[in-house]
Amino acid sequence: MIKIFNSDDRDFSTAGNIIIHPTKCIETRKKSLNGWYIDVEIPIRYKDYVEQDILCVVKTKSKLNPQAFRIKNIEKRQRKIVFQARHVMFDAEDYFLLDVRPTSQNGQNALSYINERTDKKSPFTVFSNVTVQNTAYFVRKNMLEAWATMEERWDGVFDADNWNIRFLTKLGNDNGETIRYGKNLQGIEVFEDWSNVVTKLYPVRI
Repeated sequence: MIKIFNSDDRDFSTAGNIIIHPTKCIETRKKSLNGWYIDVEIPIRYKDYVEQDILCVVKTKSKLNPQAFRIKNIEKRQRKIVFQARHVMFDAEDYFLLDVRPTSQNGQNALSYINERTDKKSPFTVFSNVTVQNTAYFVRKNMLEAWATMEERWDGVFDADNWNIRFLTKLGNDNGETIRYGKNLQGIEVFEDWSNVVTKLYPVRI
């Protein structure tokens, strides 16, 4: 079962816009920032409910709370719709750091410092138990890039529960989760690829 919500919804205790029983739902979760996404296949009759960037909420094995995934790259075929959705922690790519320099700070202070200085208000709540102190300069970087640098310099690992982000000294073993429903079908395909669409530019004079 998956639930469809609007792009800016945060309360997933209701049925959302609609409840859908997919013919296929495959969850792939890699370590930390290396990827967390679902590949979903649903009947074509739900085409009016699936749009770019809205939220698909599913129950995962690794988290108590249902997790929100943002829909990308929709394929509308003759009898089905196929899409991939990334976990909302990767919304961090949409938050820009012009010139942010946490200096001699531990994990919690550095993470909070970055989270409070994005170009628009961050939706994330952050926590860290990393006691290592370090310094990094984030100039014209997005927040996901900053987190990746923190992993290297502060020697921690990221975990997420929707928009609650944790930067920890270590996590338990994560071998990935896979859930499958049904079989593939064939038909006419229409493919939308938004992976190279630019929604924000920052001009730099040379």
